[in-house]
Amino acid sequence: MQWWCSAGSAPWTWAWQAYPGVWLLVGLLAFAYHRASRHPDTPRQERRLGWIGVLTVWLALDYPMGPLAAGYLATAHALQFLMIAFIAAPLLLLGARTGLAARLPTAGPRAQALSVILHPLLAAAVFNIVTITTHVPQVNDGLMVSQLGAFTIDIAWLLGALWFWWPLTVAVPSRPLFAVPLRMLYLFLGTVVHTGIAIVMLIRDYPMYSIYELAPRATAMDAMTDLKVAGGVMELLGIGIIFGILTAMFFRWTGGVGAERPDSV
Repeated sequence: MQWWCSAGSAPWTWAWQAYPGVWLLVGLLAFAYHRASRHPDTPRQERRLGWIGVLTVWLALDYPMGPLAAGYLATAHALQFLMIAFIAAPLLLLGARTGLAARLPTAGPRAQALSVILHPLLAAAVFNIVTITTHVPQVNDGLMVSQLGAFTIDIAWLLGALWFWWPLTVAVPSRPLFAVPLRMLYLFLGTVVHTGIAIVMLIRDYPMYSIYELAPRATAMDAMTDLKVAGGVMELLGIGIIFGILTAMFFRWTGGVGAERPDSV
């Protein structure tokens, strides 16, 4: 039995496959989110956002997206990254931010340590290091061939993204959320790296990842077309998500819809 989606050499079929490791992770994530979001002041609509985040993680990691991204299509790999890092992570934090903020220590060494760990500059640095490292061809090709390696990449995306989005969504007692214009700048600059990766995919003259180049074809796309489409997905869909969030933040800040929560993303 295969517990996690990893690259193999078998021809792709649309026959359903079971990945118990994915179900276990999603179950643990759902339990953790349920505990974190249990707070009387959490609006019901926010709690629902978090459950959408849990569902997004499940869709990104389980069949068919999981195995396609692990060893067949660079396009699926790019879409999986965006689903985890740009959609699921912020939704999970939005749904649990009231409960998380209430549980954080307000003084003492633990509060000071959290203030350092969750500093925006550190969070952005870690997220970008994770993003760059996991998209290096040698790293991706080396890890995706094993279940543990593929799990490492997927969990690094999720944890790195949660770390990155935290300063935008959950206030640390010793340091309140910074001003909305600065948060917008943080979000824009902190996600520029994925655009650079997309550009590399788009301008290459030969395949970037041997796993997807040598994989049995799951669609009519050849390896180069797949890589170009993956770059387009990373570029256009990624920018679309980020600029959609930036637009929502701007209108909330200027008194549009949702102005009653000026601290929200």
